Amino acid sequence: MARVDALIFFLAGFAQLIIASEVEALLISTILQGTGSGTLALGVYFLIFVARHQKDFNERYSKAEKTILIRNPQTGELTEEDATTATNKALMYVGPVALTILSALVLLI
Repeated sequence: MARVDALIFFLAGFAQLIIASEVEALLISTILQGTGSGTLALGVYFLIFVARHQKDFNERYSKAEKTILIRNPQTGELTEEDATTATNKALMYVGPVALTILSALVLLI
């Protein structure tokens, strides 16, 4: 999910740059271009940071709100299993990726 959070920064940055390209006032346009570029840089930073430290996040981050406890009948041990469906996982990534690509194309055109 952390990589999707980096995509949110990309979406916000592209949105600011798109708005800056449409605004007539020079000061507002300049401010939006600066903050939009900074937000894009934050998105790149978080994407690289998460990719570099993914192992640490997997060991320490618990998705307890999305897991269910199941008792193993043979051993009696409780194990956590992810209850999120594959469709929900796919939509969680496809939506932000598609919106980011679309906003980047709108900015380039």
